[in-house]
Amino acid sequence: MQIFMKQITRLLFLYMCFAVPESMVSQDSIRVDDIKEFSYSFDIENGELVGEGAAMLTKAISNSHLFMLGNNSRNKMEADLELALSRVLNQNNYKTMIMEVGPASAQIVNRMTSDSSEVVESFKRLNQKYHFDGGGSQFMPIPDLKYLGACQLVEYAKANDWTIDGIGVDYWVGYEMLVDELYNNLPVANQQLHHDSYKSTSDLVGSLLKSVEEQTYDDVRKLILSLKNSDMFINYIEEMSAYDINKKIVQYFRFSLDYWLMYGNQEGFKKNKLSDKRNKVLMRDIVDKIDFDFSKDKMFVKMWRNHLVKGLTPNGNYGVGNMLMELADYHGHNSLSIGVLGRYMIEEDGVKDILDTPGRRVGIYDPLIALGQKDKWVLIDLRPFTEVFYWGNYIQTKEMWTMMRRYDMIIIPKADSKAVVNF
Repeated sequence: MQIFMKQITRLLFLYMCFAVPESMVSQDSIRVDDIKEFSYSFDIENGELVGEGAAMLTKAISNSHLFMLGNNSRNKMEADLELALSRVLNQNNYKTMIMEVGPASAQIVNRMTSDSSEVVESFKRLNQKYHFDGGGSQFMPIPDLKYLGACQLVEYAKANDWTIDGIGVDYWVGYEMLVDELYNNLPVANQQLHHDSYKSTSDLVGSLLKSVEEQTYDDVRKLILSLKNSDMFINYIEEMSAYDINKKIVQYFRFSLDYWLMYGNQEGFKKNKLSDKRNKVLMRDIVDKIDFDFSKDKMFVKMWRNHLVKGLTPNGNYGVGNMLMELADYHGHNSLSIGVLGRYMIEEDGVKDILDTPGRRVGIYDPLIALGQKDKWVLIDLRPFTEVFYWGNYIQTKEMWTMMRRYDMIIIPKADSKAVVNF
């Protein structure tokens, strides 16, 4: 009995030695006040970044070769940010911009922007030609270029001799535009040969698009199935693919049809995995096409933030953002990945705080969003977080650890509003 009690005592002693000190010195989960130390305010005045956060951001850009901005250009403040950042990037010899625009649509963008002074007006005419209304929304053929700010960004890039290209999936709202593009690429003699097929197909696609009430799974699925089951449409695509100038566009068109059918069927995991893998292939194709040299050239990539995270995307895949980070490391350079998170939105009945939205689920970014201000932009530098919080005297949560790994910095705009439509 004495031997047994001695063993129990020894085990308790060992437990106290190893377990108690950790619990005694550890804090609670990381709080907003802990993060505030790493936040810096700034503003945008006359298109220029100003303030403490601006200085930090400008320095980080000057030390990078790959700059990734995960944002939503469909809000006004975020569009203003893009344009202000593009000026800093231009000063630091950035001359390549990759946007989240489908590759077929990107070809159209480059064709339309040969005259940099006409960019905004050219996109306005494009939007007016192909727009349609549904569910109270105005649909435009290239959603990211629906808004004035995004068009001004392209105009600035072209005026400063940047190379522009796109990765992503061509949007279903632009199918009538793609049908026209395939036909317009043909010599006049060949256009005459395919005129009837083109006209019938264009009328069909335009009619089907205008019947879409809003972007619901069911509406998109019906649209895609109607096209895939149309002999007229399929025959037209086949006819157009016979011409070398159209082969790539037809390839992109077919991928888009398959992608949006997966969307309509709510096959989210399958769709996102396929898209993340394809984005990396498209990036490789662009790098080869423009002869981009990772050892010396600089690239600006602008997409929805989930595509540009370091490590695994929220969909559970390694996306193009992680690939670019690794390529920068491989060539001995720095990448800079920034995620933009909104907090305050200006609406008709006043300024709304996203954190106060009724029924809203608490998200992993909430401790960061809580630092947002109505009248000032906020930059949060995540780069020291791993050393300070993970290796420091803190209890980690899965959510906080995920935040630290995804981006180098977070930007929270001041009170934002919907962007102006270029229509």
